[in-house]
Amino acid sequence: MQCQSIQDMLSIAATAEALAVTVIGEALAAAERGDLALTEDERVFLRAARAAEQAHYEVLTAAGAQPLTLVFTVPDTRAVSDPVLLLRTAIGLEEAFIAAYCAAAQQFASLGRADLVGVALQIGGVEAEHRAHLRFFASARGAVTGVPNDVAFEKALFTSVGAAADALVQLGWIGGTGPEIRYPGPGAIDTRGVKQLRP
Repeated sequence: MQCQSIQDMLSIAATAEALAVTVIGEALAAAERGDLALTEDERVFLRAARAAEQAHYEVLTAAGAQPLTLVFTVPDTRAVSDPVLLLRTAIGLEEAFIAAYCAAAQQFASLGRADLVGVALQIGGVEAEHRAHLRFFASARGAVTGVPNDVAFEKALFTSVGAAADALVQLGWIGGTGPEIRYPGPGAIDTRGVKQLRP
């Protein structure tokens, strides 16, 4: 297993969280403008998910993370105008984030950092909740089949946290040719209804 430094892993994780906060902010702003047809339940979920992602970002940066970038590129602008593509895209991102936290937990354990293993598992658990909710909404729209909670074990997509960062670059979210979006994106973070904002 390839092992990055603790600083590198925290920074990669903070970058992914910043991306999530920003993309969700753009989606919610598009919905407010009438450019993205989201149901009220989808908006409520996204506002809560954004608050959770921001809480993750704040905990990671307080632990010493320095995001690799706070400027992202949107590979396909329909991801913030087409609700089905938004949901499918968000499911894919959540699966990558879950896998990255699984890899991080293993790497933190190998470095003797039980405290960070715990944080990685706490964050990864919330990302898995997000994935299941996104699949629920996507299923209601006919965009995916099967039950929302369709896995007994999360996919081990990466053997290192660095591989997750490479995937974001390859997918065009970092340094791509699409339009730039900047953290934290439009609109205020709304924490109403979200508990346990710190580990």
